[in-house]
Amino acid sequence: MNFFSKKTFIYFVIIFIFCSVVVALIVTKKVSTKEYTAPTRNDKPNAEKVTIKHGDTFALAVRNTRLSAQDSSDIIGELKKVTNINYCTPGDFFEIFYDPKTGEWTNFLYYPPGISYYSITKSSDNIIKTEKKEFEIDTKTYKAQGTITHSLWAAMESQNIPSDIILSFTNIFAGHIDFFTGAKKGNVFKIVYEIKQISKKNKKLSSMIIAARYETTSKTNTAFYFKTKNTKTGCYFDENGKSLENAFLKAPLCFNRISSSFSYRRYHPILKVVKAHEGIDYAAPIGTAVVSIGDGTVIKAHYEKGGFGNLVAIKHPNGYETQYAHLLKYGKGIKKGKKVTRGQIVGYVGMTGLTTGPHLDFRIKHKGKFFDYQKMRQAPVTKLTGEEKKEFKEKIKNLLDTDTSVKQ
Repeated sequence: MNFFSKKTFIYFVIIFIFCSVVVALIVTKKVSTKEYTAPTRNDKPNAEKVTIKHGDTFALAVRNTRLSAQDSSDIIGELKKVTNINYCTPGDFFEIFYDPKTGEWTNFLYYPPGISYYSITKSSDNIIKTEKKEFEIDTKTYKAQGTITHSLWAAMESQNIPSDIILSFTNIFAGHIDFFTGAKKGNVFKIVYEIKQISKKNKKLSSMIIAARYETTSKTNTAFYFKTKNTKTGCYFDENGKSLENAFLKAPLCFNRISSSFSYRRYHPILKVVKAHEGIDYAAPIGTAVVSIGDGTVIKAHYEKGGFGNLVAIKHPNGYETQYAHLLKYGKGIKKGKKVTRGQIVGYVGMTGLTTGPHLDFRIKHKGKFFDYQKMRQAPVTKLTGEEKKEFKEKIKNLLDTDTSVKQ
């Protein structure tokens, strides 16, 4: 009897331990399930923020939130009344806010590209209101200055100036300074520019130079943005109110060097004779883009016999004509009769025709006579006078002082 009781006791202990382990595993599993089967996507209590990713559709993104199927349908229906949700792009996002007591949604905010966003609100009595609103634009003004040691780009980049502002700087002075050959060590720049952005989306809308200065050992070039009464958009003027925009660019391409200048007596390297060279040879790598120096109409775009190879000729206002020879190929859409604008690509540097190496033979003539473009003096397109000049002078005072702090 004692042996039986002892054996029964041992069996009882083993069964008890086994049951305890099973119960513990079940409880652990339930706790684990409770912790992981209901994850929250909230960025903060009572709110959700969802960003559209590649491959997402807007409707699917909305239905994949805490909203009920009916609420999702209601919100999507409201948005369809004011915008096309099929045009959503990766990076767009929306926010949903919930009542902390009832858990019902109270506000849905959708942020598509641009300066507008959409707000859908639901009142306590379930009345839904949809509005299109605009973001507050944050505008900051920056000042910077520096000295060139290697290149203008490197000097400006070291001052944390955005790349689009650097490009704007070179474009503003393009008719007066050749930064590819004229930027020298020791030259100084100063710049004032502004950036507009949407703070909510941390997205830049636009950037613009307000004032700029470039100082060499022999000359100081300045530029100030000013909007005249007769123009929708402003342009840049020097300190005396003369427009920096000339009718023609300083050069038709970014070149390494001038391999041959305008001359009435030049020894031709191939023909081995002395003859006039009524143009400028710009040495540059094959494929370098060639642009029209001014607005005009293409009158030639073909292979020219006599050594010029692929050539584009453009007729400009006031009796001017420019020619671009030895091209590898023509710019997109360039053909006879095509209207072109200042800075538009008309071709690419090549070696077609009679040439010893890749370069552009650029020529310009006025009323049928070729002349040396390097000696051409251009008048500004616009010159401020009267009250506008007074207003301009007042506006540019102290713009380019030495303070480089950020202005809010």
